[in-house]
Amino acid sequence: MPSARFRLSAAAAVAVLGAGLFLAGPASAAPGTTITLDPSDVVMSDEVLNASGTCAPGSLTAVVTVSQNGTEVARESVDVAKVDLSYSADLDVSKGTFGAANATVTCFRYDESAPLGTASAQFLLASDLLFDEIDVTVNPSTVAIGSKFTVTAACAPGTTTATVMAGVGDNDNPFLDETVTPAADGTVSFTGTLEPGTENLEPGDAGALVVCGDIDNPDALGFGEFTITAAPASAIPAAVPGAAPAAAPAARPELAATGSDNGPLAGLGGALLLLGVGAHVLRRRADLKA
Repeated sequence: MPSARFRLSAAAAVAVLGAGLFLAGPASAAPGTTITLDPSDVVMSDEVLNASGTCAPGSLTAVVTVSQNGTEVARESVDVAKVDLSYSADLDVSKGTFGAANATVTCFRYDESAPLGTASAQFLLASDLLFDEIDVTVNPSTVAIGSKFTVTAACAPGTTTATVMAGVGDNDNPFLDETVTPAADGTVSFTGTLEPGTENLEPGDAGALVVCGDIDNPDALGFGEFTITAAPASAIPAAVPGAAPAAAPAARPELAATGSDNGPLAGLGGALLLLGVGAHVLRRRADLKA
């Protein structure tokens, strides 16, 4: 099963709202001081954020703070285990707002002394986004590389723009990011070809996301799953003896006949953020209904 999002995580280095601020894993850690977050990437404002790790030798207290734009929104002070110097703190992040947040642990021998070590980790703090859910269908549900596929969805009548994205579940970046114009009744339909050599395109469990309206403030959003298989052998041209080798693929390949340009990741910041957070919320809602 795919993750229902394209791995909004440290490895993805996703730009938050296209502003160039990257979600990152633990950073600035002094020797022996570590921090690990659970959840590690997207944290809903009504969830408890757990921070755990180890402190530098000699530490007795670990103070964990969560801040956004320089403002502290949560703080917990816990004892450091004498045996393995570990700590674990649960933080209420409900006072935070949508956007990037930073969790920092500071380890002390005594509260009034200079810290023995610090470590930080970033994550995305989100709330239950105010958008409607829509059904997204990919036809066929299993698509071979080299074949055509169609993504359909139904936005509200009168919607003037929609975004269609698709990616493979184990890849950090989408292979398709396309803006389309819905029909007057809100119907969204996008047909493309899984061209061999397209960047980030590979066999595996995949997902398609349709966003109705402004990508940064959507009216509705839906996620559909499908499967990508390898191109059939008959579709792979046989080598011609003595023929010159094929030219190397372009450094930034495009999805043929769609106009999709898979440029730098930062250029897709807002869209990828919505992809990760939106699908996270959709899955969370589905879990609650189950």
